[in-house]
Amino acid sequence: MTDPDQPSPRRAGRAAAWVIGILLAIILVLFVARNVWHGEELKEDQATGANTADHYRDRSNY
Repeated sequence: MTDPDQPSPRRAGRAAAWVIGILLAIILVLFVARNVWHGEELKEDQATGANTADHYRDRSNY
């Protein structure tokens, strides 16, 4: 016999899919928002001439 307080396996699976979908959507939105922010910062740095890539030219990382 099944416990009437427990959701059916099908319903539990659907709930799990919704939770995973929402988490993936949040991660996707954060990734896109960060890329947009980074693009704006890069454009601003290039417009002002403050290119941070010049600071590391001809330097070894080791």
